[in-house]
Amino acid sequence: MAWIWVVAAAGAILLLWAVSLGRILSSPAPYCLPPSPRFSPPLHGDRRSRNVLLVLAHPDDESMFFTPTILFLESKGHKLHVLCMSLGNADGFGDTRKEELYNACATLKIPAEQVAVLDHQKLQDGFHEEWDHGLLAELTMEQIQLWDIDTVMTSSQSSHDS
Repeated sequence: MAWIWVVAAAGAILLLWAVSLGRILSSPAPYCLPPSPRFSPPLHGDRRSRNVLLVLAHPDDESMFFTPTILFLESKGHKLHVLCMSLGNADGFGDTRKEELYNACATLKIPAEQVAVLDHQKLQDGFHEEWDHGLLAELTMEQIQLWDIDTVMTSSQSSHDS
């Protein structure tokens, strides 16, 4: 009988995810960007594709948190970019994890030139690391301007996965 609750909870989570994604994509303006003429919403009825930036804490987040979103956005013609804030080098496998990220993105049809993996001294991976949110915002804005991004998505707000 416990499986009924698991199925109900999974269904509720999936429904919330679908509703949230629908709200983001149907919004006339991205929720997370400051008001600016550069980020003006499409004209009413204009369903043009968006340049979407997925901001990750470390490699594997694209697969663990974003695969359904990536597939959906690509099916609707949106251009995806990935910004990974660290190598995920807490266990010394940063170079391997970086290569895995590029391979995962290639499998998900995101070209390598639309993927950036940072190795910033102040953004190192580890459960006891605190990341500077101002620095994260600054680095994200650099990519927003570089790639002409109009929609930003990320997976977490915790201190470790910022």
